[in-house]
Amino acid sequence: MGQNRRHPHNAGRLAEQRELREARARGRLHTLTPEQLGQRVVSIVPDSMQLWGLAWLRFGDVDVRATVRVRRWTDDAVGVEVDVDGEKLRCWVWQGACQRIDDPRSAW
Repeated sequence: MGQNRRHPHNAGRLAEQRELREARARGRLHTLTPEQLGQRVVSIVPDSMQLWGLAWLRFGDVDVRATVRVRRWTDDAVGVEVDVDGEKLRCWVWQGACQRIDDPRSAW
């Protein structure tokens, strides 16, 4: 019982969405401060290109590892976007908190 052969990653995706919703209820999404980012050159990912990652995000006092879309980066930080109930939230995380993946389904 219980395996979805047509959509095998659906259960993982739904579990991640539930975890993001619960974390978001605990507080706002944290981001690096302007002082932490400093005056750095920012590389921007074109809209026609999709880069994905697994990143540690902090909502209030809760840390969640989630599938994110990489939108920009510097030598030290990554600007990511995550969808929580249809709302796209963006933040900066340290590069060490984000691991690149080829496809979002590989995380689920």
